[in-house]
Amino acid sequence: MHIRTASKPLRLGMAVAQLILATPAFATPIPQAEPSTIPSSAATILTKNNEFDATVQFANAKKLLVNNGTADDLQAGLSWLQRAAAQGYAPALFELANLYENGTYVKQDNAKAVSFYEQAAKQGHLDSQYNLGLLYLRIIKDTDKGRYWLEQAAKQQDAEAQYNLALLYRFTKDKQADPVKAIYWYTQSAQNGHRNAQFDLGVTYLQGIQIPQNLQQAAYWFQKAAEQGDPAAAFNLGLMYEQGRGSPKNLVEAIRWYRVAAEQGEAGAQYNLGVKYLLGSGLERNDETGISWIRKAAEGGNPAAQYTVGFMYEQGTDLPKDDAMALYWYRQAAEQDYTDAQLGLAIMYANGQGVKADNNEANQWFKRAAEAGNAIAQFNLGTYMAHGVGMAKDLPSAAYWLSLAANQGHEGAIANRDYVLKMLNDSEHAEVERRLKTAPNGTLAQDKQVAIQ
Repeated sequence: MHIRTASKPLRLGMAVAQLILATPAFATPIPQAEPSTIPSSAATILTKNNEFDATVQFANAKKLLVNNGTADDLQAGLSWLQRAAAQGYAPALFELANLYENGTYVKQDNAKAVSFYEQAAKQGHLDSQYNLGLLYLRIIKDTDKGRYWLEQAAKQQDAEAQYNLALLYRFTKDKQADPVKAIYWYTQSAQNGHRNAQFDLGVTYLQGIQIPQNLQQAAYWFQKAAEQGDPAAAFNLGLMYEQGRGSPKNLVEAIRWYRVAAEQGEAGAQYNLGVKYLLGSGLERNDETGISWIRKAAEGGNPAAQYTVGFMYEQGTDLPKDDAMALYWYRQAAEQDYTDAQLGLAIMYANGQGVKADNNEANQWFKRAAEAGNAIAQFNLGTYMAHGVGMAKDLPSAAYWLSLAANQGHEGAIANRDYVLKMLNDSEHAEVERRLKTAPNGTLAQDKQVAIQ
């Protein structure tokens, strides 16, 4: 069973972009303006107590910087922003840090970005704490400071910071790796509605590696993520319902979640839904709809679907017979190590079906499938080696592959193995026995249905 986890890098760039672009203070750069230095002179705004009003200065800066004004407006806006920041006004410090971090309106300068973020972060400004933490991790490479500032944001219930902390504690290679803290922050983030955290937590409960396996919790968190539009979570939930994992088997619910995921482009769900239509399993049989979903899955890169489409073309069942198309789809799946497709491709090359016969190419694909444990491929490879078809004759290796196929009950392999073994000398017998002792045990089951992601 293959389990996909969200073990991708920390979402550093995306997180910062979210802060800058999702609800921006200054979202519209002026194409004509060159990076500038902030002028030191500008008009001042005074309060009743003859003090500078940072909030008014900040508002004035915002108006000048977001309205796509002139170069003079830009200069004035930067001046107002600097003056508000000079008074320690956290929103202004944050925006000024953003400008320096991204080189917007000013020359990019990480040192200044860190300084301004830190001044705001020390006042408890959540977005500054978060961006500062990511900047330390991503650019400055100071994991301790990065972790510290992410924790400050996480303690303010920022779900994105909590999720990044979970990833940091789970995947860091330094002494700070801590699975317990990773689970804690995954849970905090998931409870605060973070979709990726919900998915990852579901996978963690499903695997039972860092915490005791709990299929009910896995299904719970997959459903939370699926309800927020995560197609992989919807697919996993469908599989759990179909297999009765975490809840009683429920094919109706399984198909419902397959459909949700399939309509969002999840190739595994598209394939499983297509198979249900072809078999009439849990819904009314509809070959046209089933083939349509399976083709979508194949075009989306799902190897089981690619093999199925290839098989349909080769056999002329459900699709018109077309050896060239069969060869194409078998190759797509074979290159993803789908052993049934590797076997099909090998046979087509061996027989010259839809392509010029090429025993050398056939043997390469037989070998890849044989190494994955496919008994038919092992039988064919061993037989070709015994006769020297497409390769030099190699009786010890032939005996090895035929023995592996025979051990899986392949009747033709049993007869061929016994015949080849009679032709070996004592040292060759010993070599075959040695290789068999270290050979993989049995075959790797080839999924006919896409497994948990």
